[in-house]
Amino acid sequence: MSRSAIITGIGMYVPDKIVTNEELEKSLNRPGTADWLVKNVGIKQRRLMADEENTSDLATKAGKEALEKAGLIAEDIDILILSTDTPDFLSPATSVAIAHKIGAINAGTFDVNAACAGLVTALDIGARYIQTDTSIRHVMVIGAYGMTKFVDWSNHYTCTLFSDGAGAIILSASENKKGFLSSQLNADGSYYDHLGIFVGGTAEPCKDQNCGKQFVEFRKRFPPETNVNNWPIVTRQALEKVNLIPDDCDWFFFTQVNKSTIKAVMDSLGAPIEKTHTVMHKWGYTGSACVPLVIYDAIAKGKLPPPGQGNGEIIALCTSGGGANFSAAVLQWW
Repeated sequence: MSRSAIITGIGMYVPDKIVTNEELEKSLNRPGTADWLVKNVGIKQRRLMADEENTSDLATKAGKEALEKAGLIAEDIDILILSTDTPDFLSPATSVAIAHKIGAINAGTFDVNAACAGLVTALDIGARYIQTDTSIRHVMVIGAYGMTKFVDWSNHYTCTLFSDGAGAIILSASENKKGFLSSQLNADGSYYDHLGIFVGGTAEPCKDQNCGKQFVEFRKRFPPETNVNNWPIVTRQALEKVNLIPDDCDWFFFTQVNKSTIKAVMDSLGAPIEKTHTVMHKWGYTGSACVPLVIYDAIAKGKLPPPGQGNGEIIALCTSGGGANFSAAVLQWW
């Protein structure tokens, strides 16, 4: 059997501060907002990082727990990959700050930005390192989201959705078990200017003190069917690469952007809703951190065995993000 990457540890962190739907409804003076969010999106509350916290702090705490769960120390990590579109700085990369804070002194590091689709993209890269380089034993992949630092709290389109958090996954080399099986990365660049933090790069640089606030904004509206149409496609494509179909999957874990979208996609895949899990009701929308957070919670709820106790369950991961990017992966859980 060829070398493969299996998940051996998972950790998470969400900030302490909670903002409820009712609090936002009052501050926005928009009656009915709280109930609408629960009914249409599934969000009841969201987490906000403290003023003194940044993305690398969230990621560090998640990474440390993942190491503990995997029975490793920081020095064991050979590569550290961060998926985020809310870095500490435009440059240098945030991953190197995380490696320093964790103590991963032997790790090479880099950031991946595929917006909220980046976590699966980073897992794919990490798995390929392990599959192709025998010197790589352990890869830490982190999805971290600090979007509330860029939220305009008077804009009901954004302040009701975004939340902060981080999830970390340890990939380890295995010679006798198949872990990461396949992936599929798709994109539709026609949406590149629809959603983002547009101020601060070379297209709209901050050149002086009069620079505009770096708010996350919807400059154009995505067609409502974007995810409903693309998630089943990218998921099926990843499954087909290893001769599987949706019926073969034990679990499906998605970007936690909208509960109704997840239900529609499960229907499209012909899979029962009981084969997925959601966490947006308590943690809001956490971008690149969504997938590790939902896996972590599925373990905590007893739906999925902890890493090291799996029975080879087939799991499909599906994520999407602004740009637009779509990514899916298939793995066996051990």
